[in-house]
Amino acid sequence: MATTGLPVPAFYAEGTIAKADIIGTAAGQLGHANGFPLVPAYGAGKTVEFVSAVLMLEFDTAAYTGGGNTTINISGGGAAMSGLVSNANFIQSAADKIIQFVPLAATFNTLSSNTGLNLVTATAPTDPGTAASVIHYRVTYLIHTDQL
Repeated sequence: MATTGLPVPAFYAEGTIAKADIIGTAAGQLGHANGFPLVPAYGAGKTVEFVSAVLMLEFDTAAYTGGGNTTINISGGGAAMSGLVSNANFIQSAADKIIQFVPLAATFNTLSSNTGLNLVTATAPTDPGTAASVIHYRVTYLIHTDQL
């Protein structure tokens, strides 16, 4: 087996998901079927490998209602790459919440070339009128050059 001896560098994507993007249902928002983009696709011949993510719900005023189980998925409607957190334990929380997502371990993950990573919830969260929480995220990932 050939090896270069050089490590693959890790990359980080970080940002904040604003209230409008948490409850919104348009493309690129958490309530959309494909979710909120966390890591972009890097183009033809590049594959993103999910390593881990930390998401922090910064609670403000009132909890969101609705929303479903949340996972990190391959962008564009692809498969879940992480385990899930229930809506009650994250989006509907009435307090600050810090959670970690890691890759699914029950079976192998099939990666897709030229795709990114999205945060996806099964159903759109809703604002009961005064919710103002935001979600901060930091995702660790690798980029592989396809050798196919």
